[in-house]
Amino acid sequence: METINVENRNENEKSKKKYKISKIITIIIISIVLVPLGIMSLMYSTNKKFKNNANKILRKMPGVVGEHFRNYPTELEKDEKIIYLSKHYIDLDPNVAADKMYIIKKDDEKLYIDVLKEMNNISNSKTEEIVLKVRNMELRKDLLFSIYEEAQEEEMEQFRLEVSRIEKQDTLASLLEIEKKFADRDFLKVLSEVKTDKLGEVLYYIDSDVRNYILNTFEESKKTSIEVIINEKTNEVNTLIDLAKVYETKPLDVTIETIGNTNSYSLNKLAVIYSHLSALKSAELLAGIKDENFIEDLFSAIIREEQLTKSETNITSNVSKTMEFLNEYSSKVNDLVVIYEKMAPDKVAKIVEKMMQNTNTITSLEISSEKVYELSDRTIIVDVLSKMKNQTLSKVLDYMESDKASQVTRLLAQPKN
Repeated sequence: METINVENRNENEKSKKKYKISKIITIIIISIVLVPLGIMSLMYSTNKKFKNNANKILRKMPGVVGEHFRNYPTELEKDEKIIYLSKHYIDLDPNVAADKMYIIKKDDEKLYIDVLKEMNNISNSKTEEIVLKVRNMELRKDLLFSIYEEAQEEEMEQFRLEVSRIEKQDTLASLLEIEKKFADRDFLKVLSEVKTDKLGEVLYYIDSDVRNYILNTFEESKKTSIEVIINEKTNEVNTLIDLAKVYETKPLDVTIETIGNTNSYSLNKLAVIYSHLSALKSAELLAGIKDENFIEDLFSAIIREEQLTKSETNITSNVSKTMEFLNEYSSKVNDLVVIYEKMAPDKVAKIVEKMMQNTNTITSLEISSEKVYELSDRTIIVDVLSKMKNQTLSKVLDYMESDKASQVTRLLAQPKN
């Protein structure tokens, strides 16, 4: 057993000796081969004379290496070319020479300096002129980039101002502008940066084909957001239209309380509601409102809504005509009330009985060839009686036949829509 251990130790020692010898040999090879090669490479790069001599030797080598160095220009050949170029540039027009030297300087700074030195040996004054022009060209190039960047920034600022202008612009003005410019790609780029709520508000009123064309130029996320706003606006308007149908049948006093002011609805929403009421209903409502400022603001909102929706109804004009008719009629009824109040009740009773028998239209208000309001003798006398004092009315009814008095009473009791 001890003999085996001794043999193993001997083997290990031999292996270690062999490894040390291999390491020493490797170091010697590196020292002999690589170090000289490194020194020669350094000299080749930095020592022109050594490089020329090395190239001469390498040219004589066979194969690809020799071919490469045979094609490699010698320093003499390089110098000859530099001298040729220098003379050529000196002979050229200074502007042309400067253009060429500028290109050389951009691509090879060392070659530029070598040519410049040789040119200076030929003509110092002309070389200085060319160098000055090259420097001016460099400055102009820098200036060009500076101006270019400045122009781009100005363009971007103008772009941002356009976006801001449209965002702050009145909806109607934006609508008209978009309808005019929607085919302009640059304008569409501006629109793509406008806030979605503004675009949704405007595009709601635009023709669906134009709207879809514009939306399809936007990113999908923005397109979806705008479509949501448009759908919400559509639902809101439909709700207001349904409300208008309800208010059309409600009593005037109840309706005035709700839509005769801005307590429940904004002017824009009221404009939609009134736009879908009949001219007569709107006129009756507004005739009972004393706030002239409210009526004026409401009319402005209705006109704006008509412009946005391109309605040709001219609602405010129709309502105004109806209001004028109703006011004139109301004034005449009031005059009759004063007269009848002073007459003997029995005489008034006879007039009432006679007028109650006539239901034929004696006058009417027409708007767009459609009868909006019709008046008969019965309508007029009932309206007169409704405004008389209760005491006077009671005396008049006492002088009437019971069935006719009952008929008048029923008509007076009917609520006014």
